[in-house]
Amino acid sequence: MKLSGPTRPEELNRLQGEIESFVARIPHGVVVEGEEELFDLDRSNCECRIQFGKLILEVWNPMRSLSRAVEEIAFRDPGRLGLFVRRAAGRTATILEIREAALGVRPSQRVLRGEFRRQLLAALEAQFPAWRFERVSNRSDRENSLSGVYTRGVARQGRTAWAFLGAAFGESPVNYSQILGFGLVWLEWLRGNLDGVAIGGLRLFMPPGSTRAVAHRMAFLNPRRARFELFEGKPPEELYRRVEFRDYGNLETRLRHRRGEEKLLSRHRKLVEELLGDARGEVDIIPDTEGKALSLCVRGREFARIEGELAPRILFGMPSRRRLLREGDWAEFRRMLKRVLRNPPTRKRASAERSLPRRTELWLESVLCRDVSKINHLFDNRHVYRQVCSFAGEDRGVADILTRTRSGRLAVLELKMHEEINFPLQGLDYWMRIKWLNERRQLQRFGYFPGVELAPDPPLLYLISPAFRFHSTIDSVAAHLSPEVEVIKVGIADTWRDGVKVLFRRRIRNRAASTA
Repeated sequence: MKLSGPTRPEELNRLQGEIESFVARIPHGVVVEGEEELFDLDRSNCECRIQFGKLILEVWNPMRSLSRAVEEIAFRDPGRLGLFVRRAAGRTATILEIREAALGVRPSQRVLRGEFRRQLLAALEAQFPAWRFERVSNRSDRENSLSGVYTRGVARQGRTAWAFLGAAFGESPVNYSQILGFGLVWLEWLRGNLDGVAIGGLRLFMPPGSTRAVAHRMAFLNPRRARFELFEGKPPEELYRRVEFRDYGNLETRLRHRRGEEKLLSRHRKLVEELLGDARGEVDIIPDTEGKALSLCVRGREFARIEGELAPRILFGMPSRRRLLREGDWAEFRRMLKRVLRNPPTRKRASAERSLPRRTELWLESVLCRDVSKINHLFDNRHVYRQVCSFAGEDRGVADILTRTRSGRLAVLELKMHEEINFPLQGLDYWMRIKWLNERRQLQRFGYFPGVELAPDPPLLYLISPAFRFHSTIDSVAAHLSPEVEVIKVGIADTWRDGVKVLFRRRIRNRAASTA
């Protein structure tokens, strides 16, 4: 299938607006391509932008990223939007679907998981004949946070036992990335409910090529709390082999240089001042991840965008009505800016925003970046960086906020607006990258923290959420992290839109001495 796609700016803006409006409208979106669920939009970033005469849809999370040129709408159904898309240099268009997650798991996935449970059990009995396998199930148990995505069980030999979890071939990358968090929950449940048996550790069984992110995380778990083993294979065609995850501790990471962002900000300074006037101090000016565009945001929501360097284009309006700013539109732009600024947070809107956690996280991020000392009075407000991107192979990590204490200790601030079992492990993804960069003095080399000293200590990891939205398992999951990962759990009042108030600040993994 070959398509030419829209080329006129008006057509591109119409297409962009429809996609952004659909994503904002559905309560919980997922991205599906080739019958495979690739991204959960509640846990991923999604951006639709016009670049070089094409509409580019980019979706990313700590595990992977996707970039497609959108050709046209393929279908519109209740809760579903199909797009004809093309890979970079791709010859033919394929269909990418954005849909509401509540539409459910396809029956074929249920069949796949049931068949995998039988295959996994047969493979384990053949490879580990001295062990007895019990409590093997892939039934969901929401009360105890046990997922039906994975096959779980106990491998027992006398009074010694291992907890295990397995993931089938063909699951989404999101499900592979979350297996460790659910495995730790299963391990702790067994330790609290299986009498007379010592549960010594956790074994994970995954398909080939799916273990990279989990291996990185396992390298930073505490071996004194439990033993951990990682296997990959594809039964019945392929036996499981052990993955030496400790070899993954040397995380290769690259960092985008801030010089490009600063150059773009400097080049467009007069234009921004002309656009915003006296409102400049109330608007966040955020360079995009490629340093090629400036996003103008209020309370985490983009209302205008400056694209290009030498001949910049200004797009303005909310996603469903965004258009190019022309000479006769300045009065309309200023009226829109006044509406955006005077539209105060209300309880009704705050309630509605709970169904859009990523958008609300950006709002909280905006509030904290203006005064990060609300979280810790020792934080240095002169050096606060949002959405710091780093790359490890094909993986992409985006730290919500990076700052430092006045004594030079780095701090990674991870924000979450909804209950999330893998919250500590998602924070760990960013923490390990920042640690790697700091050990090699890469941060200052790439323009971060100019003119100040950074302590050699591992970064602090702050997990920040409204106080009553932490998942009940967060402490037990975070307790399995290596002692060098200092985790501080911060609960803020639900009225943070009117000003951040810390209700509690508690260290989950406490070192003997701390400068936090």
